[in-house]
Amino acid sequence: MSYRSRTVRPAFTLIELLVVVAIIALLISILLPSLSDAKEQAKVAKCLANHRGLLTSTVMYFNDFSEQFPFVVTQSPGWLGICEWSYGGKTTRDYWTTYDSGVFHIPVTERPFNEYLMGTQVEPDIWEGGEIIQRTEIPVLECPSDRTSHMSLWLEGGGTIQMSCYDDVGTSYLYNLEALTDTNIDEWANDGAGWCMLGQTLVRDALGGFSSEFAMFLEDPMSWSLHDAVQLIGNHKKFSKHTIGFLDGHAAYKYTDTRRWCGLGWMAINREWAFHIGMARGPIYYELLTKNCNP
Repeated sequence: MSYRSRTVRPAFTLIELLVVVAIIALLISILLPSLSDAKEQAKVAKCLANHRGLLTSTVMYFNDFSEQFPFVVTQSPGWLGICEWSYGGKTTRDYWTTYDSGVFHIPVTERPFNEYLMGTQVEPDIWEGGEIIQRTEIPVLECPSDRTSHMSLWLEGGGTIQMSCYDDVGTSYLYNLEALTDTNIDEWANDGAGWCMLGQTLVRDALGGFSSEFAMFLEDPMSWSLHDAVQLIGNHKKFSKHTIGFLDGHAAYKYTDTRRWCGLGWMAINREWAFHIGMARGPIYYELLTKNCNP
């Protein structure tokens, strides 16, 4: 006679199963934000690399053109245009061909930094039937987290337009023109010559003392924040934290109180330029421009 024995293992109860599911859900809820943050940090690194590539091109351009920043001045009947995106990037979207008589519509082949950024002559857009069917891309000027153009939000409905700054005006990184917009345009922008001179003056003054603090290229949310003296969420999902390209060639991802022109380790205004326009309007205006700037 033979005997067989078998141990009978009880199945999981419903309560045990629910506990396991709850633990798994808890672990997922803990780990997912960390994974999301890690992914965004990788995008920050890519964005900073883009800034550094842009700043390298800036130095090359300065060497070739006597330290004159390319303030591209465009003209159309009744309009003179100087904007933050004309230095480089892809062709602006079609909307800009009609806004203010097209004065801010800058084709890819007319942006002076592009040849330096791409290392070769830039190919024109592909046209068919009088329309652009494929724009030449300038990938180094596209932030991987760029999702919104604040300019288009303001122009076209306040929140109804969802378009990246890169797809809107051709670049995610805007030249810091805000410190210069309160000037007398007749004095400084006559046929563009004044702005070229201003670019040379700005570089000379900045290199003389605070090039490591002067914010030369800004991501779109920071540029817009300075324009309105508010604080916004940056491209990389942090409140009032932005990527910045500085005049001395380094880039940083840092908190900036954009309700002011200056802060710890950064400034978005040239003191010499502020003095020039501030003294013309009075000492109080100069003090307002440079308030809270580092000494």
